[in-house]
Amino acid sequence: MTDTSSGTSRSDTDTPHPARVYDWFLGGSDHGPADEALGRQIVAMEPTAKYGARHNRWFMQRATRMLAARLGVRQFLDIGTGIPTEPNLHRVAQTAAPEASVVYVDNDPLVLTHAQALLNGTPEGVTRYLQADVREPRKILDLAGSVLDFDRPVAV
Repeated sequence: MTDTSSGTSRSDTDTPHPARVYDWFLGGSDHGPADEALGRQIVAMEPTAKYGARHNRWFMQRATRMLAARLGVRQFLDIGTGIPTEPNLHRVAQTAAPEASVVYVDNDPLVLTHAQALLNGTPEGVTRYLQADVREPRKILDLAGSVLDFDRPVAV
């Protein structure tokens, strides 16, 4: 099967994949030698690449905690999810508010494979993965509407 985002086979670990390279930047465990090698080349050209990825992740965690714990937001829509690296958005949100609903969206079949294995939420909450493309916002909203109530606040 071909991954439409990169043209590589989902099981082709000899070819770097953007989601796995980003996982390497984050210190995750779902990458291979080819992904790490490309990640190191990127860091050699742009030493702050890993720093930027990790700070992006830390910001997501702080913002999600603030929204769920202090501001009462109970619905989250994560578009362009990437490979779920711990702690995932739903873990952060559902730790603060176990009843939180989280919808992840990505168009990459590789991400779907990882998401199916890793995205388990709390019994009180809802955690879903939708395969859709950011360039199709109507489709995303239609699909996410089966889980999220757009008459209430949703953090994107």
